[in-house]
Parts: sequence; C-alpha cells; structure tokens
Amino acid sequence: MENNETKFVFPRRGFYLVTDKVAETDFFLQKMQNFVGTSEFGFYFSAFVSAARSITFSLQAVMSHYRDFSAWYRPHQRKLQESHLARFFVDLRNHNQKVGGFPIQYGGTLQDGDIEFQQWFVPTSDFNEVPQGDVIDLSRGYLCEVLQVIGDCCREFDAYIDPRVIFTPRGLTTLGWSIEDLEESLGFPRGWTDVFSEDTDGIEQRLRVLSRHGGDEELEFYLVKYQARGR
Repeated sequence: MENNETKFVFPRRGFYLVTDKVAETDFFLQKMQNFVGTSEFGFYFSAFVSAARSITFSLQAVMSHYRDFSAWYRPHQRKLQESHLARFFVDLRNHNQKVGGFPIQYGGTLQDGDIEFQQWFVPTSDFNEVPQGDVIDLSRGYLCEVLQVIGDCCREFDAYIDPRVIFTPRGLTTLGWSIEDLEESLGFPRGWTDVFSEDTDGIEQRLRVLSRHGGDEELEFYLVKYQARGR
C-alpha cells in the first residue's frame, strides 16, 4: 500500500506563472530595442520595469508553499536589494507608479541616412544618482540579475520545477511518487506505460515515454538567452 503522507502535492500555482512574467519582460525589452519615437520608448520602458519587478513577486507567490524556499530565498533577495542597479530599477518602478515619469534623456546621431537613437538616465531631484550607460543595456543587465535568481531557484528545486529532472528516478524519489502517480498527474490511467519489463531499464523507458507529454522549455530559453542558468 502506498503511503500518501510521503507524496508531494504540487501547489495550485504552477511555475509557468513565473515563466509568463519572464516572457512578458523580455517582450517589452525587445520592443524598447525597436522603438521609433521617445513616447513609444517611454511606454515600453514603463511596461518593462513593471514586468521585471513582478518576476520575483510571482516567484515568491508560486514557491511560498515549497519547503525551505523562504530560507533559501532570503539571501538571494538581500543580494538584489544590495545591488545598486536592481535597487535603482525598483525605485524607478515605484516612482513611476506613484508619481509618473522617468529620468531619461534622449538623443540621436545620423549614420548613413539612418538615425541611431540613444537614451540615458539623468540626475533629477527625485534621483540624485543614476547609473551610467545606455538605458537598454542597463535594463538588460537588471533583467540578467533577476534571472540569475530564477536560474538558481531552478537548480536548487529542480525536482519540483525542471521536467528533465521530474521525469527521472531521482525526481520520483524526491516527490515520493510512483510512476503511476506521474501517469495520473499527466491525465493518463495509472499503469498506462506498464508494458515494459520491471527491471531498471524498463523504468527508464516508461519515464522516457511520459517525458514526451510533459515539460516546458520556454524558461530554459530565457535563462540561456540571458546567460542566467543556475550555477
């Protein structure tokens, strides 16, 4: 008889919610890179800073029911709080939501008949110190810092997040699941893949069959794109 008390039960909030926020943030960053006017850039930048800030909010909402997450997250949260770049972008988001506007200056140069736009932060009464550099480059740097936390989380809690680990004997052991539990979670009848021998190789084959029906590589795409895979 299976011991249900040892089985992990996934919270109703899936990690796909975090992935959606990452994809949203990336979308607005791409739009910023292809803007055609200062007003348009400001709109996309506003959306970017809000979306980027929401990534860690979503992470905490999704992972709050996972054992040991809170203790794991505290030093990562502190690292972001101590980052001058991350802190600056959080302050930008808060200021924009409560007051409005960004301390951005725009310029452009003519290159072979095409205008090459630049944008940079300038000190104001609300922002005495601003980071130096192109706004898009700094935005990308901020997103990389946030995604490093997401990547580290995926590594630390891989058996609960990464399908490539969930569909392995180690993943099943961590979850306290049987292959039949995995089948059921995917919507298949228990024993659906029970057509292989009962040796270790048979178990691996059953897991390979099931892995075709689960998994989402979208988050991995963004972690690789921003070089933020967990260390």
